[in-house]
Amino acid sequence: MGTILPLSASGLKQIAQDHLEAVKQAVRDVNRAGGPLGREVKLSVEETDGTPKQTNAALESLAGDGVVGIVGPLTSGNSLSITDRLAEERIVAVSQSATNPKLETAGVADERKFFGRTIANDAQQATVMAKVLEEERYIGADEAALLYVDNAFGTGLADEIERKVSGTETVRVPFEAGNDSYADEVGTVIDAGVDAVAFVNVPGENAVVETLGTSDFEGQTVLSTGYVTGDLPDYMDGMYSASVAEADAAGEVELRQKLREFAPLTAFTLQCYDALFLQALAIERAGEASGPAISENIRAVSGGRGHTVSVNDFGRAVDLFDAGREVNYQGASSSVDLNENLEPLNPYIVQRVENGEPTKLELLQESYFSGGDAA
Repeated sequence: MGTILPLSASGLKQIAQDHLEAVKQAVRDVNRAGGPLGREVKLSVEETDGTPKQTNAALESLAGDGVVGIVGPLTSGNSLSITDRLAEERIVAVSQSATNPKLETAGVADERKFFGRTIANDAQQATVMAKVLEEERYIGADEAALLYVDNAFGTGLADEIERKVSGTETVRVPFEAGNDSYADEVGTVIDAGVDAVAFVNVPGENAVVETLGTSDFEGQTVLSTGYVTGDLPDYMDGMYSASVAEADAAGEVELRQKLREFAPLTAFTLQCYDALFLQALAIERAGEASGPAISENIRAVSGGRGHTVSVNDFGRAVDLFDAGREVNYQGASSSVDLNENLEPLNPYIVQRVENGEPTKLELLQESYFSGGDAA
């Protein structure tokens, strides 16, 4: 198996390193239990600079190594750049953090899907950000700027937010990653006279939000997922966040303990562990180590009415399969119940930063996104 991570990309090194540690931990836990089909998982790590060109080269290398499953890529743009090749090579990739809605139907061949993810589609995140922008108990904005990174992730989420808002007028302000200054873009926001900003960027890239937070902008801000974590700077005080609600269950607690030397963990680290563990379970259930076998079995091990297994329970899962039973993996990041597009519905929380700490304001269960109510 393999992983593709931007370990040499400016701004993404720390998040990629945490993700690598989570994948390695999953491999250790699976192998200590005897491995899928009694065989040891060998992990091939492909380091990239975060560009589609190097991501495709990484996939070429992993295909040459004979991998059957991959954790990654980290970003939506890189994921979109390899889905056709994944389908051609019959290799499964499960991303921990690629959220673009176009990935919902990408990577299909022979009625099998070869791209999945352990993070929700951005249609969910857009729903939460639009809710914060529009509802009077939060921002209640008449006009809002969409301040977003100009790539597949940022454009896709900005498009979804625009589709979700009904009573708030929007103005779009894209920005390029890696610039020395973002004073012009933030100045455009201020000049537009909006009363709110929906900020969309990759976690770990703080230059733009810092420029916004320390500027003369007097409106309120809602941040995309992954920013409200670790030590929060003063300029984020008062900002809202649409955040994935992590499992807060035994599996999450156990994995955080295993990775305690890397705390505080960056965004989507727990999802990496789940992406590897689910593929190993799919191989065991299938009785075959291949991309098609993973594709055909990963949904069955992620949900349903099987016996619950979680972090570090690979040995128990093997025993259940040997006894003719099914398993239902409850992950470190969430229940990761995958649908037919191999993606989960995740619970979300609306948070606000107050005195340097995130305060939970509302929990939106999975049912909220399928016509139910918040909890």
